[in-house]
Amino acid sequence: MKNLHRITVTVLISLIIIGCFGDKNTLVGQDLGNTDFVNTNFTKNKVAFSEIPKNLCTYVNEADIRELYPDATKILFDDGQTFASKSCRFLVYINEDTEAKFGFLTGIITAVEDKVAEGENWIETWELKKKMSKSSSFVPNLGMAAIWKEANRELSIKMDGYIVTILTPGSPFNKEELEKNRDYKKIALEIAKRMNLF
Repeated sequence: MKNLHRITVTVLISLIIIGCFGDKNTLVGQDLGNTDFVNTNFTKNKVAFSEIPKNLCTYVNEADIRELYPDATKILFDDGQTFASKSCRFLVYINEDTEAKFGFLTGIITAVEDKVAEGENWIETWELKKKMSKSSSFVPNLGMAAIWKEANRELSIKMDGYIVTILTPGSPFNKEELEKNRDYKKIALEIAKRMNLF
């Protein structure tokens, strides 16, 4: 019985610590049913999911990335052939020494088909998705809906039939990068705007 008590206390303390320091949020006690985040101005996709190539790097311009990261010494693009989904991975080198441990920042853009299960409502799903992260916020007038997750530097954009996710190049462990205080949300929105998909 004493061991059971110790295990229970240890599990509860672990859950409290994870809840306090992680980005996950509880849904208990939160009001649901808000649809203010839905972009009522959305009419249709500029590009259908079937028309998007596997290599999403075709929508990203190196000059645009250089403008968003003026301290970049080099930018490399992965043409999407290493991923199973439609994607683009790019490296923004911020150090002359390209072999340095934290000498680059990784950005990833993916497009995945959004298959909604029968009886499921995408609006409810996105409301829950937003509420499950403490650092997330809705972004107005982008796609059908959009969520920014500050903790992950991630912008998710709901389109009709698919979702585009932009992981903004950055590094939570690189002290020099953190001292630059980049506005990752602004960078992600600018990348989305310049992709000309939305």
